[in-house]
Amino acid sequence: MTEKKLDVSIHYTMAVCGGILGIYAIYNRMSVFGSAQTANLIELVTDLIGGNVPEMLIRAGALAVYVGAIVLAVFLEKTVRFNLKYLAVVLELAVVAVLGFLPAQMNPIVALYPVFFITAFQWSIFKGAKGYVSSTIFSTNNLKQTVSAFTDYLLSGGEETEARKKKGEKAIFFGGTLLSFHLGVAAGYVASVAFGLQSVWLCIVPLSAGLIQLFLQDSLEAGVVAERKGA
Repeated sequence: MTEKKLDVSIHYTMAVCGGILGIYAIYNRMSVFGSAQTANLIELVTDLIGGNVPEMLIRAGALAVYVGAIVLAVFLEKTVRFNLKYLAVVLELAVVAVLGFLPAQMNPIVALYPVFFITAFQWSIFKGAKGYVSSTIFSTNNLKQTVSAFTDYLLSGGEETEARKKKGEKAIFFGGTLLSFHLGVAAGYVASVAFGLQSVWLCIVPLSAGLIQLFLQDSLEAGVVAERKGA
């Protein structure tokens, strides 16, 4: 497998993990989507206007955790030299391990603080593949890009030019991300029905696969560098 193909495979693998975390939060924590902030910000504003200070503070805490993870990722990207994808996967493994032990009686937002953190960090580090910017933690833009690229491909019918081929490749890439994410959702749902809060440990499978692929990618890159130096 080439480096580029591995890059795409790693991206899809992390999207599977994103899907598992997404359904874990929604199914097990009162339909709260822990991978995004839109609903949290809406609730924060309504709590502020409605004078529900305790709930507003909890929502503000979730926002702070999410923003803090993004700040941390940007800071590390500018200050360290090692591959932060390894750190993201290792941190995610630690978070997943903790999540399975959090009691069901916890406030659902507080219980998802670790998910807010790690999904924001994952999104900041795993930004896409093949030159495409694509989220591995939610689907809105991936859906838009898939539909728009596929529509553009169909409308540019006729001879298979290089430009038309690229539109098809784009549709396939984003469609693959969508499929991977929702395969994770499906697997996570089955696990949630069977195992409840401990279903989040299913993430260990794609995360382990991600680590293996990262090692393979680094080995391939090292081989290419050694070959160039020997040439």
